[in-house]
Amino acid sequence: MKIDKSKCKKILTEVPASCKVLINRLKSCPESELVNTLKEITVWEYGKCELYHWIEVLDRFDGLLERVAKPEANESQSLIYLCRRLEEKQAKHLVYYMLYFTALLMEHAYARHLYSSIEHLTTLLAASDMDIVLAVLNLLYVFS
Repeated sequence: MKIDKSKCKKILTEVPASCKVLINRLKSCPESELVNTLKEITVWEYGKCELYHWIEVLDRFDGLLERVAKPEANESQSLIYLCRRLEEKQAKHLVYYMLYFTALLMEHAYARHLYSSIEHLTTLLAASDMDIVLAVLNLLYVFS
């Protein structure tokens, strides 16, 4: 579910410069290059920031997760759909690195309550790919 900006308290703090560069890079990066862009980020070097500043990136990720985790209207069995989507190497890598990056972001952000893709995470817990399940569990662990 996309983050409703109207319900968020407007943050008056300035976005750190390094975060701003990364946010713009992730927003404008073509989907075909997003995996490689996310792969490059293995350690957080961007300082603490407000999650509010990352809403557009998180909304983009939410849309991509929804495409993988939510079945089409004509699909009656969502788990079969999920397994079939994750068999596509590009989709699996994209989901994995989005989850990995999101966990890094959550560790270094304030106002984690804004994150609104939990329904996709619960669906991904049923995936047959253990790398995806472990990435989901890692992200959920960061919230605890």
